[in-house]
Amino acid sequence: MVKRIHWTPQLVNKFWDGVAQTELDNLSFGKVAGPKFLELISAYLVPGGRCLDFGAGSGHILQLLLDRGLNAAGFDPSPDRQASLVAKIGQHKNFLGIKDVDSNEQFDVVLLMEVLEHVLDEDFHKVLERVAKFVKPGGYLIASTPNNENLESVSVYCPVSETLFHPWQHVRSFTPYQMSDCFKSMGFASEFVALADFSSDVELVENHKTARVLLKQLSDFIESSVRKYQLQLKELDAIDAYLRSGATLGFWQKIRLRIDLLLRHRALIGKLHSMAHDLAHRFDEASSYALGQLRQTTALTGNGVDRSTREADGIDLRVGKETTIVYVGKKQ
Repeated sequence: MVKRIHWTPQLVNKFWDGVAQTELDNLSFGKVAGPKFLELISAYLVPGGRCLDFGAGSGHILQLLLDRGLNAAGFDPSPDRQASLVAKIGQHKNFLGIKDVDSNEQFDVVLLMEVLEHVLDEDFHKVLERVAKFVKPGGYLIASTPNNENLESVSVYCPVSETLFHPWQHVRSFTPYQMSDCFKSMGFASEFVALADFSSDVELVENHKTARVLLKQLSDFIESSVRKYQLQLKELDAIDAYLRSGATLGFWQKIRLRIDLLLRHRALIGKLHSMAHDLAHRFDEASSYALGQLRQTTALTGNGVDRSTREADGIDLRVGKETTIVYVGKKQ
């Protein structure tokens, strides 16, 4: 019987320790998109500042930070990867070492690149707290994660264990406003949130188009909800039509059907009320995010993210195109 894999911290470490020994490591986000990502956020990478790569993995991003002349440290939960990082870059003059969960050190910038989607439910809040503690007051958290990824559609099947799992061990998915809310709860104020395409040259999706994607996601939710409840209404209408058709039914049969119809109508009204409440909440989130982004368009310049308000060049965004959420938050 096919079942979904049950990830544990030990199994996660085993998975990534294994990946690091294969050519798959060359397909990691840090290896493929790391240089482009650092160009994008270079305005926040001030020479002489202290950086931490949280979830350093094989060290691709950490190496790039050090090569830029930045003072950088790493954090990774796997003892094997910690040892590998020290062996690989331990002699670099700007390397600040591998930090552990009990470290009291703080940094000007903490990078959380393609990490959140891997964190297990039981560890999620603890990881957020640990990340927040690493950022000094007034410092920056810079994070990325796939945008609104459909985890089911990219699952793979292992015939040996008869399990389904995400090929890159993703266990959760985010939208931009979910990501902003997540970090807001940890004391960060969003400075910059956008969608980026790292598949070729770095492209920032214009903020009004980011808003369009969010509203499209909201529209899809409305459409699927309405479709589901329309089917239930058709069933109730069929019962009602049967009762009105003059069909030969006993008195108590009619009473039972009427009671059943009434109860099902009431249950449906309750569900619709709940859906309306959820819809109102989603709409408030999407519209407030969209309006906030429309007030400031953001462009990519040679110096990284331009935090001025000049108009961005038009960039094509097809709904469904794979994009990455890029988040920059300032610790209050």
